[in-house]
Amino acid sequence: MRFIEVAHPEGGRLFINIDHITAAHYRATDGDMKTRLGLDLDQRQNDIVLFGEEAERVWQQLQELNQTSD
Repeated sequence: MRFIEVAHPEGGRLFINIDHITAAHYRATDGDMKTRLGLDLDQRQNDIVLFGEEAERVWQQLQELNQTSD
């Protein structure tokens, strides 16, 4: 199993099994809006929303994982 580590919105760190991610919604910085990444997870876990540098870092990791699975 492969996991991705993210900052938990309430503090601390969280490992997410990438096989449980059903969709990822990325919006880059636009004016006053922060970069945002929403991870839709399957029914076993709550969805996660990340902002700023953490959103960018995790988005890059997801892209790298996607390229290696091709």
